[in-house]
Amino acid sequence: MSKIWSDLRDSAVRAMEDGDNETALRDWQAALEAAEQFSKGDGRTVATLEGMAQCEYLRGNFPAAESLYKRALEIRENHQGADHEDVATVLNNLGTVYFKRGFYKDAMTSFEKTLTLRRKTFPEGHLEIGKALYHLALVCHAQMRYDEADGHYRKSLDIKNKTLGNNHPALINLLRNYAHLLRKTSRDSIAAQMEQFASGIEAKQKA
Repeated sequence: MSKIWSDLRDSAVRAMEDGDNETALRDWQAALEAAEQFSKGDGRTVATLEGMAQCEYLRGNFPAAESLYKRALEIRENHQGADHEDVATVLNNLGTVYFKRGFYKDAMTSFEKTLTLRRKTFPEGHLEIGKALYHLALVCHAQMRYDEADGHYRKSLDIKNKTLGNNHPALINLLRNYAHLLRKTSRDSIAAQMEQFASGIEAKQKA
């Protein structure tokens, strides 16, 4: 059964890499049936749930992705503890689903918990802290909580500049989203600088 599960998981992952999410979902579903034959709380079960959730997210089936991530979260909290780093990862992914669905209060709760757990694992200037702050910035931005969003954007940008370098493509969306906030708050000249930085990075990637 373990070999069957491994083969199905590998097939699902390959299908997702190829952009064939329909095939991937069928493989994940079969892998889950195999995984459920293992002991309760087996890591293969939760890994399958998370793989299925990611697949459903890519298919745009956000309610299904939410349900699967919640199941994965419950298993990880029960068997690894609520403070485990893997729990932070599931919370982050669940927050992303909530954000996509426009459930900003739930997204904020998930991302705040993610940041709290990341800070227990990583130093303040770590890239994972920067990512968590960026997600909080996006939620605050969407809720028009511009002062809070501004602070999160700036902290995230500072961390990502220091850890990735100021020409990394991961900065492009951050810079443009921050520029949008700056224009919303009548800081057009600074916004233009951020947009210019983003375009410069993008141009280097295409060169």
